[in-house]
Amino acid sequence: MSNFNPDTPPFIPTFLRQPAKIAMGDEGRGHVSLVQHRGCPLVFLIFGCRGAGKTTQSERLAKEYNLLQISSGDIYLERKQPFVELRKILLEEFGEGKERRFNGVVLDRFVAISEFDAFYIQSALDAVKLPVPFVFVLAIDPALAAERAGMRRDNKVAYQYWRAIEQKAQTVTGSAVYAPIGCLKTVRVTKEKTVEDVFGEIKTTIQTQLPVNPKSIKLPPAARCEAKGMKLIDNYEDYMELVVDVHAAVGNVSGRRDTAPLSTIGAYLDKEYFSFGHKNLRSLLSTFHVTLKADGQRYLFVKHKCYGYIGFPAAFTHCYDVNKLFEGVEMSCEVSPESQKFITDKKGHDRAVEILFDTELVIRDGNPVFYVLDYLYLGGLEGKQMRFEARLKVLRDFFGRLASATSAICLKDYVPINMLRTLMPKWQEAKIPIDGLVFQHGDVYKIGRDKFLVKWKPVEHCTVDFRLANGVLEGSQWIFELMVTDDVSENRGFGEIPYEGARATIPATVVHENLLCNGIIVELELMCGKGATEGEASPAATRWSFRGVRNDKPSPNKYSIVKKIVELKHLSLEELVELCEKIPFYGSS
Repeated sequence: MSNFNPDTPPFIPTFLRQPAKIAMGDEGRGHVSLVQHRGCPLVFLIFGCRGAGKTTQSERLAKEYNLLQISSGDIYLERKQPFVELRKILLEEFGEGKERRFNGVVLDRFVAISEFDAFYIQSALDAVKLPVPFVFVLAIDPALAAERAGMRRDNKVAYQYWRAIEQKAQTVTGSAVYAPIGCLKTVRVTKEKTVEDVFGEIKTTIQTQLPVNPKSIKLPPAARCEAKGMKLIDNYEDYMELVVDVHAAVGNVSGRRDTAPLSTIGAYLDKEYFSFGHKNLRSLLSTFHVTLKADGQRYLFVKHKCYGYIGFPAAFTHCYDVNKLFEGVEMSCEVSPESQKFITDKKGHDRAVEILFDTELVIRDGNPVFYVLDYLYLGGLEGKQMRFEARLKVLRDFFGRLASATSAICLKDYVPINMLRTLMPKWQEAKIPIDGLVFQHGDVYKIGRDKFLVKWKPVEHCTVDFRLANGVLEGSQWIFELMVTDDVSENRGFGEIPYEGARATIPATVVHENLLCNGIIVELELMCGKGATEGEASPAATRWSFRGVRNDKPSPNKYSIVKKIVELKHLSLEELVELCEKIPFYGSS
């Protein structure tokens, strides 16, 4: 079964079916012809899947209006970073004092990872005083797109994962960034339409629907997802400098840097862990510390010598300057004499990064608070070299000194597994949303999936993050196939696979309200009443209901995690507390 079925009817998000409202400038209302735009440079951004004709239409736009065409695909082929090169090219052609040879710019693709790509684009445009782009979305039937891509040998199976990422990024960017300001137009691409027909519609839009005063239009503040005291770092070069420094602090100086160096939950706690038939699992229980799991957003908290305090969401596609939250706060990286023997990074004083905390960000009474789960790096101490009890002692010493200085960051309460009951009053009294428990093993910090890092959730909160695929409208419901990250097949380094037998049924009204489409990652809840498909060897046919959109997640849950959730032997909270009280704890704290 392929990732996307080319025979499936096309799924076009509802918001793309409506003509975009035209943003009005401060100095006027309505539309004007292109002639009146001669004094203002034109900037266009072309979206669409492979085979939609982005490059063809970009070239025509460039020729028709004397625009500089820049393709991120061409830059990728040169093994360069598109946003870095974009800034260089724009400064060369449109920088201060430069003689302008072009009337503007047409950008082919560029948004390929997340909606925050739009802010990296705008940062480069702002550097040369170019306006916000007007976006054309080339909407095409998937079968036709696959046929066209195949004709130029650009339809390889290995591309499908990145196509899903790109489709999701462009859809979210269109709906969250450009549609609210009226800078989005969908153009249908069909088998019956010629290239000239499509370009004719684009030209008509340019002549009749461009905003009066493009310079007055700004990207919507809401799309920046900034909490109080947090500022998006929209300069891509600054973002990449921080990314490189963060990975260098955990020892990655030459590998891939497109994911956050955080650990991820590897299993769910259920009755099997307490079974005498699973000695390995029972022995693991005796090493666990437990803490409350906040229903927040996973963040990598950074203290940097030059940039100060920085927050990276787990998706790692962007980061925030959070210095305003820590004005007047000095986080000393000095460690106790007892802990200095654990310092393994002898060059720590030369590193740009001083602290890396694994945290949960929660908005409490309107203010963001970082709840620290663990550390990866702290003044020369490396989490991957120290067992948890030693790390916990370092953290308690650190936050013992810091407690009175700030309320924007605090250490989570950890107790031995057999003391779980003592956390229950804190759960009931918590002023933040709690949706479960995290069981931390006693070994070193592991980046990536940690199969010994376990969580428990009430059955109603045991949800899964899937990627939607092959949506089909049946009456008033959309039926989606569900994609998971492949960690089981021989090709598990490839990307994503369907979770066989799994389907999501989502009302059309919910699809419309949440701007859902193929490629979007969503949080789904397992519905009751699942049954096996024909044949004993067949997997269970599972049905899932919608809980929310997960634009903060770069990829869906792994196959093995989803399988575990489907097969979980759930424990109630009281059952869990009683079983944990009987577990002997072999640690010292």
